[in-house]
Amino acid sequence: MEIKKAILHIIDREAGSLICSQAELDLKEYAVKQYLDSVLKRLEKAEYKTGILQEGSDLSNVLTNGDLDFIDKSSEIAQMIFDSLSISEDAPSGDLLVFEGEEMNGVPKFGLVKFNYKPSYTHHVTYLDDKMQNNIILNKTIFPSTTQRIEECCLIDLENFDLDFVEKKYSFEGQKRLFFSERLLQVDPKPTVSENLKIIKKAVREVAGKYNEEEYVSMSQTQQAVFESIEEEGIISKEKIAEAVFETNESAKKEYFEIIEQTKFSEEIPSNVPKYEKKYSKQKFKLTNGIELSIPADVFKDPELVEFINNPDGTISVMIKNVEQIVSKF
Repeated sequence: MEIKKAILHIIDREAGSLICSQAELDLKEYAVKQYLDSVLKRLEKAEYKTGILQEGSDLSNVLTNGDLDFIDKSSEIAQMIFDSLSISEDAPSGDLLVFEGEEMNGVPKFGLVKFNYKPSYTHHVTYLDDKMQNNIILNKTIFPSTTQRIEECCLIDLENFDLDFVEKKYSFEGQKRLFFSERLLQVDPKPTVSENLKIIKKAVREVAGKYNEEEYVSMSQTQQAVFESIEEEGIISKEKIAEAVFETNESAKKEYFEIIEQTKFSEEIPSNVPKYEKKYSKQKFKLTNGIELSIPADVFKDPELVEFINNPDGTISVMIKNVEQIVSKF
């Protein structure tokens, strides 16, 4: 993505004020360019919830208002966010980055990124009795570092109003609420990939445990099926997982599907399929004797290379076979 326009507004909840910039950021300025480049890199790595911005919503009305220019739209949205956060008991102060961007394929995007302040110590030069003194102070308005993950953001596809967003919960009238989806966007989002996998793992554990399956076996089979379905189809296939874990046990499959149907599980991976393909391409085990194993997916499913053996005394042996060379990673 390339940022075409950007502006920064200050949401100071401690002072109870919103300070809207009247001019865009200079995208050619070194510090601005460097930090915004880091923002784009972090947005590429973010794990998003997805949804669709409804026509007629407050945010949609601002974005489609042809009488407002970019600066006016950004200020209206900043005011909406400030008004909503002002009644929260614990939402932090921060700066709101608003930008217009364009994807590599030409799709226009509208972005919101909230930089929650991170208190940090620094020096401060003062004068004491006409003597210069270098002091240590706590600066409460430091931006997140260029490598720290984005905590709150929203990307809006301006062609079809598809949403990708990352959000946090804050207290509103004593209850924890998701800010973006519930307060600002007013959408019922699909779960993130991690949330979908939690749903899958919980369902597999529950059903496999009922049928006395070893957890390490059912979990490794689940991960293998997840990896293969992402690699082959670009989705998390609940059917492939059921076949891999429960095979011919139709009762177990039925119970597994019933649990999944009661959730908001979605097979779709909204973005960055290669990231998840790489993430689940290795099986990782920690044994009770302290040994840790990391086994590539293609090796794990080959019994000529690795085998898990159930011993008569109830212990498990792991046999690694046909190794031509061992290299120390020290």
